[in-house]
Amino acid sequence: MTFRKNAKLLKLAAINLAALSSLLVCASASADWQLLNKDSQLNFISTKNIKVSELHHFSNLSGSLTSAGELSVDIDLSSVETGIDIRNSRMREKLFMVENFPKATLTANLPKEILAFTKGQAGTFTIPAKLSVLGQENDIEVKVQVTKTDHNRFVATSAQPVIITAGDYGLQGGIDWLQNVAGLSSISPNVPVTFNLTFIELM
Repeated sequence: MTFRKNAKLLKLAAINLAALSSLLVCASASADWQLLNKDSQLNFISTKNIKVSELHHFSNLSGSLTSAGELSVDIDLSSVETGIDIRNSRMREKLFMVENFPKATLTANLPKEILAFTKGQAGTFTIPAKLSVLGQENDIEVKVQVTKTDHNRFVATSAQPVIITAGDYGLQGGIDWLQNVAGLSSISPNVPVTFNLTFIELM
């Protein structure tokens, strides 16, 4: 009886150990990643009076990437930084209207092969995405180079600028207001955007 009881206990322990190992493997395979704001940048260029271009950025980004390849990036529009305080304030209030629309959001589904990358592996992809600004959403294409720089870290860098047209997102009225208040002859409605986003695996 003792031998049979011990055999049953050993069998039960082996089953439990196998189940635990399977659970740990599944948990590792279904990892999620979080955007690291301090290691990420999102820049855009504005052009005024036809030939004067200036570089700006947003300083507060957040986002996530799931094991299913679902990407979401939020841009805090109140964090716009142009290097001139009064221009920052005008953009927040009159262009982005942050009181009602505090953020812009980009969503996309990444190819599964990206999630299977090993350390040091990289590739360039053209990814369909959706961008929402001021409550208006449009389809865009993003050409991006993705690199797995470490076993738990991805870096996504724009392979070419994404051109955002102000009128597609309800921004043209704000641009016209900025042009008039600053006494400019023109502000281009087409804005090149570049980015460098770092994601780290959640443990």
